[in-house]
Amino acid sequence: MPTNTADQGLTIPAGADAANLPANLTTLTGQIEARLVKQYVNEADRTARNAAPTEGQLSWLQNLDRFEYWNPTGTPAWWELLPLYARKTAETQTANATTTFLSDTHLLLPVRASAVYALEGFFWWDSGTTADIKWQWLGPAGFAMPIWRVGGTLASVAGNTGSYDSQISNGATSPIALAGAGIGLMSSGLLQGIVTTGGTAGNLQLQWTQNASEAVNTRMKTNSWMRLTRIG
Repeated sequence: MPTNTADQGLTIPAGADAANLPANLTTLTGQIEARLVKQYVNEADRTARNAAPTEGQLSWLQNLDRFEYWNPTGTPAWWELLPLYARKTAETQTANATTTFLSDTHLLLPVRASAVYALEGFFWWDSGTTADIKWQWLGPAGFAMPIWRVGGTLASVAGNTGSYDSQISNGATSPIALAGAGIGLMSSGLLQGIVTTGGTAGNLQLQWTQNASEAVNTRMKTNSWMRLTRIG
């Protein structure tokens, strides 16, 4: 009967010469399998089928829809092969007459345990001149943001020039607030920061609301985006 490799399930056919053909195929298949980008359902599946990865080995996690590689330097771990991106695709949320934070349903990304990331992005928002806007972050247990900033340009009435303001925070839940230029006038800001995680994986998620309560719709605008790049 044909057999399958334990990791990727490659078929090793049975042959008439049991002492030769299957043994050769087993050796050949093992050499091929070690060079594959290996596919797994999730991390538990990968750990069960590939308990001893080698340096530079690539894998694909179906549940997270991403490539990772094995980095044995320092604390051995699977690292994201490419930066992670999230883009706001619709303006389905508004903050009106409230300073209670809401969690953005588009601007969130998965983070691994015991990792360090560079955070980058670009925000567009629309808010009243009294309400303005402020941001903070949610993350898994033990995560931290030792420094992050948003530097923004406030649109003028003409919509193409304005003043510049940059704010820095030393904590994920220490909010940054920037001005709104008025309803119908978009403001923009450059996002930069560092994200660290403890022993728990999860999602990094942006939260935002009005800085002062005003009966207008404050919105994060479509095409606002964020990116995480693993650096440690």
